[in-house]
Amino acid sequence: MKIKEINKENRPRERLIKEGVDKLSDAEILAILINTGTVKNSALELAYILLNKYTLNELLYLSYEELAKTVGIKEAKGTKIIAAFELAKRAIKVNEKEVFLDNPDSIYEYLKFYYLYLKTEKVLVLMFNSQLRLLKTFDLANGDLANVGIDMKKLVSILIKNDAYGFVLAHNHPSGNILPSKNDKKLTLEIANITKEINIILLDHIIWGKEKYFSFLSNKLLDF
Repeated sequence: MKIKEINKENRPRERLIKEGVDKLSDAEILAILINTGTVKNSALELAYILLNKYTLNELLYLSYEELAKTVGIKEAKGTKIIAAFELAKRAIKVNEKEVFLDNPDSIYEYLKFYYLYLKTEKVLVLMFNSQLRLLKTFDLANGDLANVGIDMKKLVSILIKNDAYGFVLAHNHPSGNILPSKNDKKLTLEIANITKEINIILLDHIIWGKEKYFSFLSNKLLDF
């Protein structure tokens, strides 16, 4: 349905003004960013096309080149969407230093932003000061932890550069099976031993699942 065919009070912009942005669906918010439709599709229809093709988390990290492959999303629309999502990511990063994560439960909740809609595996490093305030979250690698090949020099360099007291390693299992493999355990201990030599502590390793998680620390697989 074309937006102009929708009753004016039910159109995305009008609903945002009247009811508040929190009452809008993901598609309606995206349609406001897209702004105008094409000959074949309205802005709302283009929004649905995008959301059928990508999850919100995938859109958050999509490049312009990838986004522009969608029919109807050209330079004006694509750059506006990319810019909006980048602002959202930067706003979250600005507040990272105020985040206090002192237990696996709080870390699990924090990681939802990165993992909730992700269909592939991603390895993250959460760096902390001595008061366990989050300094920075770094995207270390994409792929299965056992096969991705962690660049130890890169990891050590990042930790030193950010003056980290300690860090939490995290990766997700989209399958839902959160139990660590033998390679997960082996690599975790290797990382812990290497960073211990530079007096930076591996505080925990969290394997994230949509409904639960596995903590190496809670399960006594880490001892510092």
